[in-house]
Amino acid sequence: MGFGRGVSAQFSGEMIGAMQLYPAALLRLLPPAVVTGAALWGRAYLPGLGGEARVILEYLPYLLCLVAVCMACQFNRARMLLAAVAVAAFYWAVQRDLQVSLAEAEAARAYLAFSLALPLLTLYLLLVPERGILNYRGLATGAGFVLLLLVATTLGPRLAEVNAAAAQYYAAWPAPGYVMSRGASLLAALVLLAGLVILTLRHEESDAALLGAFLAQYLALALLHLPQVSLAMGLAAALCVLWGVLRSSHAMAYRDELTGLPGRRALNERLKMLGRSYVIGMLDVDHFKRFNDTYGHDVGDQVLRLVASRIRTVRGGTAYRYGGEEFCVVFPRRTLEESAAALDAMRDEVANYRMSLRDRNLRPENRRQGSRRRGATRLGADQVSVTVSAGLAARDDEKPDPGSVIKSADAMLYKAKRAGRNRVAY
Repeated sequence: MGFGRGVSAQFSGEMIGAMQLYPAALLRLLPPAVVTGAALWGRAYLPGLGGEARVILEYLPYLLCLVAVCMACQFNRARMLLAAVAVAAFYWAVQRDLQVSLAEAEAARAYLAFSLALPLLTLYLLLVPERGILNYRGLATGAGFVLLLLVATTLGPRLAEVNAAAAQYYAAWPAPGYVMSRGASLLAALVLLAGLVILTLRHEESDAALLGAFLAQYLALALLHLPQVSLAMGLAAALCVLWGVLRSSHAMAYRDELTGLPGRRALNERLKMLGRSYVIGMLDVDHFKRFNDTYGHDVGDQVLRLVASRIRTVRGGTAYRYGGEEFCVVFPRRTLEESAAALDAMRDEVANYRMSLRDRNLRPENRRQGSRRRGATRLGADQVSVTVSAGLAARDDEKPDPGSVIKSADAMLYKAKRAGRNRVAY
């Protein structure tokens, strides 16, 4: 029985309500921030370069963006492809149109168009889902990007022509040493704030790269009066996009797409680097096959995302998707008791989460049938819940390697299931 006909919207709402912020995701901004800061600092040394070195640097942003485009095509990442093309086009446009005084009417119009288009296009790339490139949705994403660019660059400059107050609000040089207008600056600040929220929700490297490229290009416009700033920030923006493509391709190989957790390959790499003191936990969702058969695979996928969002926050451990409905948590330098307490708190949180079903066709006809469908849960006929069981094992002389610890933790997992499920055994 499919869930998509009447319950998917409600269930999605439940999941959105369960979304958590991950402040640690802000650390992903550190590499782009370092690159941008280094470029801004190194700008002062550019005039001292020889002619050949200067020519190479002037064309380097195009080369970096071309490499990013090729890699984005290889890994089918439409957002990063559009970002790389946009950074190259922005750098070209600034070099062509804004290397003159903004007192000239055409330069002022171009500057306002760029300063409004930049935050709007960045917000678009942050909000639009990744759909690949050579498919209907990918092409629609590209078409929407181009349409927004045309609208921003065509209609944006006309804002300053509405009246005298608007002209002053969107006029350049609102303060000494700062070029971008108050209106464009406010828009940029709002987009930056939205980007930070999106980053802490999705925890993706590509979002951090987009914000890094946005910051570099914003500085190129806001500090346009500084010598060599457009070249330095063009290099920084191109490097941010290239870094984002590299990191997102790494995530494709090492991160599970459904749950967002590191996958089996990442776990195997981690196991090679463990020391002599660690605990490994194995978990899975109780009665998951029954839940899938009753409510459909779409709901099953949402359940796995829910469980993964809780396991991700386990204190002192790193969670991985092991396969199917099974997860693994590695606790370095932790005792069995500490690890068991952390997993038990997570288990209780999952068990107490309620998911409401609003489609009456999916509700059981009576309480006995509902109890059979829900397995280990004890809820009303219009609600479902899931539970997890876990097994833990620590490295010792009898289990000297990660393989034997995982095998022992797996045995403890089945012990927890035989004891009634919804518990932690060690």
